[in-house]
Amino acid sequence: MDKGPYNFMFTIFTPTYNRAHLLPRAYKSLLEQTFRDFEWIVIDDGSTDNTAELVRQWQREADFPIRYYWQENSGKHVAHNRAVQLAQGRLFVVLDSDDWLVSNALERVLHHWVSIPASKRDEYVAVVGLYVYPSGEIVGTRLPEDIMDANAITIRTIYKVEGDKFGVNRTDVLREYPFPEDLGHFVTEALVWRRIALKYKERYVNEVFAYKEYQEDGLTDPTNPLRALKIRVESPHAERLAWREFAKFPPEMVPYPDRVQAYIQFVRFSFDGRVSIFQQFREARDKRLFPLALPRGLPTVLARQASPEKPHIAMTGRFLYLLAAFTHDVGRAV
Repeated sequence: MDKGPYNFMFTIFTPTYNRAHLLPRAYKSLLEQTFRDFEWIVIDDGSTDNTAELVRQWQREADFPIRYYWQENSGKHVAHNRAVQLAQGRLFVVLDSDDWLVSNALERVLHHWVSIPASKRDEYVAVVGLYVYPSGEIVGTRLPEDIMDANAITIRTIYKVEGDKFGVNRTDVLREYPFPEDLGHFVTEALVWRRIALKYKERYVNEVFAYKEYQEDGLTDPTNPLRALKIRVESPHAERLAWREFAKFPPEMVPYPDRVQAYIQFVRFSFDGRVSIFQQFREARDKRLFPLALPRGLPTVLARQASPEKPHIAMTGRFLYLLAAFTHDVGRAV
């Protein structure tokens, strides 16, 4: 594990865009932390509201360091890369502008981190716990065990854990795995977390660390899947890369059904990105699964492109979807 130099145990990073009305909750939760060895970095992704004035007021009042940076609207992934490079904390916390911490969150995260034997700690990248909604309901599902080790892939594919989880990562590892900045305005976090999962484990705990309140204009609101899809379709090359890499992971991490779904998503976003079927085939590692995924992935793209003036597109999509049911069953049999 990188020895630093670090000036703090934690760097709290908040990316924000026109969220001045929400930031006070996050700030208040930092004021209430029982563990005080941290700094707060706020990256303003081009806000036009009074975010700057609000944060500068807090800089004068707070008993912890606050650093504020403004950038042209570039996306959360660009802000994340910048904050990781600026961080002076050993552990890196992403606190979205619509989230806030429970009062002992940092204390408990550190407790779980140091409970990993020092001789084994280099094998781990993060401590991961739970979010709750303001109502107290758990976001997604609980973990199958109160304390367990897994990684960002197997926790989903093998243990079937669902929903957003609150993770605190090693800063030095995040510096090794920056987000690509040439793939569009949105890059799914899964792309980076999965890459890290090939090398590092995570310590998972059934403990609530933060509150989450999804916003209608947010990037990941599970109650608004059409908006989430639109955001991804607008950056199709990031999505197709994420799914192509996911399909290549070892079968003990990504079982057959998940691999098929990965290829389906790869096909969908490849067509959204105007990537030819021949290029897709060349990029697909499993030449057998790709043809099976094609008639399932293409209909979704055709449905998005259909209109009253182009009814043949929708008809083609329905035909391919029916064909897919047969090819998928045949593929599982051979």
